[in-house]
Amino acid sequence: MMHHRNTYLKIIAECSFARPRVSNKQIIHFAAVTPATVTEMTRSLQHAGLVNRRRYTGVTLTESGQRLACQLLQHYRLCETFLVQKLHLPLATVPTQAWAMANTLTPETALALKHYLNDPQRSPFGGLIDPSRLLNDQLCKRLSTITAPTTVVLESYLESAALVDYLQHLALPLGVPLRVTKHDTSLNLFYLEDAEHRELTINDQAADYIYAKN
Repeated sequence: MMHHRNTYLKIIAECSFARPRVSNKQIIHFAAVTPATVTEMTRSLQHAGLVNRRRYTGVTLTESGQRLACQLLQHYRLCETFLVQKLHLPLATVPTQAWAMANTLTPETALALKHYLNDPQRSPFGGLIDPSRLLNDQLCKRLSTITAPTTVVLESYLESAALVDYLQHLALPLGVPLRVTKHDTSLNLFYLEDAEHRELTINDQAADYIYAKN
């Protein structure tokens, strides 16, 4: 039961970044479960004081939920960093493997891992590791909300296996200026251009979970 609770908290924390609340539809998608299961689990999380539920509009983390979710995400991203830096696993396999490790990591082991990795600040996918800053989204926007033409720096993206695989295929660069040149709503595509005028096209669904700064 604890494993399932932690998984839902992780999903809610990840999906709440740069948006006011998380819909049941999002949780259903990332947890790969039925609507009834999500309703039951979010009700349980609410009874535990970890989330607030609003009918038809979704859920938000309480202060207690945020503290626990930040600890879980810190452990998760430390494990991601370890798997990439030390074991050199293919990036698309890292999120699933990292969560299997992180979900049972003790705070003492996480601290030792942090020191072993020389105190990394970001995961291989750009996510912050410091729990005090991890959910601070005040300066970030979802790429899907940015109007062209605008120059942005892509900071991070949600670490799901499918999204990692898609963005690795595109060779999407983080931490460098990119020009958002067009949003084609008929094709559901964002067009970006790098400093060498290489064009990148990103679909709307992926753009909703890529986080950028102007």
